[in-house]
Formats: sequence, C-alpha cells, structure tokens
Amino acid sequence: MPQPLPFSAQAKTLPISVTATASSSAALPSAGNVIRIVNEGPNTAFVSIGATSQTATLPNSTPTATSTPVLAGTDITLSVPADAVYNISAICRASGTALLDVQVGEGA
Repeated sequence: MPQPLPFSAQAKTLPISVTATASSSAALPSAGNVIRIVNEGPNTAFVSIGATSQTATLPNSTPTATSTPVLAGTDITLSVPADAVYNISAICRASGTALLDVQVGEGA
C-alpha cells in the first residue's frame, strides 16, 4: 500500500477547541482528498465531517457517521472527497476537553 504524500509545510491549520457541547460547524481550511487531525488532548474527541453544516455527536447504540473518534494524543489522516471544501464539528464526552488541529492536503 503506498504511503500518503506528506502535507505541505504551507498547509493551513484550523484549531478547534472541543468541549461536551458540539462545536459550531466550520469550513475546513482548504479542499483536498486527505484531512489530518492532531488531537493535542487531553481527551478523545469525536468529529463529523461532511459537505453541509455538521453537528458532531457522541457514539451510541445506533451507528452514525457523525461520531468518528480521534483519540487523545494522536495524529490521524482520513480520506475526504476533494470536490469541495467540507465542514467539521467536534465534541467530547461530559466534562471532557480537547484541542484539535485540522489540515487538508493531497494524499497518494
């Protein structure tokens, strides 16, 4: 499996402060086919990413696409369609907080 191309040193970064209330939907910093999310911690955050306004939710017994986990202290990449600038929202569990750094780029 080919390794993704590195992100440009000029990739714009969107910081998101996360609490137990879903953050307002925000446009990603640019269009691209790969999103990078760094969770500075200290808690797991859950994100929702899509073409329209987003509201992140906590996982429950009904599978959803609005509660993708981003573990504390991790640096993850996910694929997204590159046809437009997408939106993101994030949430933590009760009394949890996190700081996410979000970038968009082109992967292999």
